[in-house]
Amino acid sequence: MKKINASLIVFSTLTLGVVTYLLFSAFIRKDTVSIHESIDSYNFAIGTQTVGSKYQFTKESMLVETAKEIKKMGSNLLKFSMHPRYFSENYGLPKNDKINSLTKLATLEPSMKAVLDMDFKYYHIWTYAFSQNSPEPPNTKDDTAQIKFINGYPKKYEKAQYREIYDFVTYLLKTYNGSGKVFYLGNWEGDWHLRSDYDRTKPANPKTVEGMIKWAKTTQKAIDDAKRDFQHNNVEIYNYIEVNLVAKALNEPDAVVVTNSVVKAVNPDYVSYSSYDATNPFKTEESLRLNLTKSLDYIESHLSPKEGLPAGKRVWIGEYGSPSINHSDELQNQRSIWVIKTSLEWGTPFILYWEMYNNEIKEGTGEQVGYWLITDKGKKQPIWYTHNNFYKEAREFLKNYAEENKKLPTFDVFRKNAINFKSLNP
Repeated sequence: MKKINASLIVFSTLTLGVVTYLLFSAFIRKDTVSIHESIDSYNFAIGTQTVGSKYQFTKESMLVETAKEIKKMGSNLLKFSMHPRYFSENYGLPKNDKINSLTKLATLEPSMKAVLDMDFKYYHIWTYAFSQNSPEPPNTKDDTAQIKFINGYPKKYEKAQYREIYDFVTYLLKTYNGSGKVFYLGNWEGDWHLRSDYDRTKPANPKTVEGMIKWAKTTQKAIDDAKRDFQHNNVEIYNYIEVNLVAKALNEPDAVVVTNSVVKAVNPDYVSYSSYDATNPFKTEESLRLNLTKSLDYIESHLSPKEGLPAGKRVWIGEYGSPSINHSDELQNQRSIWVIKTSLEWGTPFILYWEMYNNEIKEGTGEQVGYWLITDKGKKQPIWYTHNNFYKEAREFLKNYAEENKKLPTFDVFRKNAINFKSLNP
């Protein structure tokens, strides 16, 4: 029997130890990276949006600039619009005559493609098909130009809506397959589509109600069919309907609004609530809490159970905000915290502040109305810091929870703890 070289034994032992250490370290690093990635993609509930801002500070497009500001604040959610007004009131992007569909808007408009490719987990997108659009008179905003269900929904528009939404959803599924992104495609304040003259005192036109139901059902079917037909993994797309005249239905039991007609008939994946009629009229936290809760309950009561959706509530706050023109910076922040805490208590999956940069100018004076997180002077409002600090606390809470429980909490556990964050209890 040959003698075994002692140095060889030592070398082999050391080598085995190094390999074991490296494998163990790689496992730990992988596990740590996985936790961090999961935290970064967690639903923090609160967020904001960017539509039609009246100022900017860089040479980038307003859409890209504001998206980057939203990301820098700490959010992993972006809400914006995709429809034929991309070059006019909403973002002032260059008009491209080759863009005649949502898919081409996503592929041929550099700023649109840039934000879709950015590192956001959640996208809320006002989605209006080019096939439904008619040119607006110069210097005139006419919402009927982008909806074709007023007084009924012609079959040709129904077919065109289905095809364009189906193609767009297929494009998103294909392009972002495996990305982990979640897209929510929906509309702006639907009750103003039902009453396109903005007169809430008039009864809804029954033919328009019928047309809007067909339009919404067509959109839902196009999304569902595209998801069924295109095999995909780790990317999700859902449909939502946004409502805004909920108080009218609560105060007038016979009034027809989107909630008790369109939502009830369509049963969309989700409902977004532009919640000013349940938030801005009220002067105390308790009155706001009672009325917002009542409105959310009312909306939810018109949804039916639906398979294939994540567990949890299906109604969220799509817009809320208190403009600086009516409130001090501190009161703007305080009122926003009331909305956030009430919504977390109720269980809404999202609570979206209007908005990153202000989009309204007071007629006659040119004064900024002040729906903002960052002012036209570049000043970060107290509510910006509330969001920023909330995200920091959320990440710390999730990190500690994961270390203790070897998993991340459910959204219900998160929201119940988030109510007590210091950022919401200044």
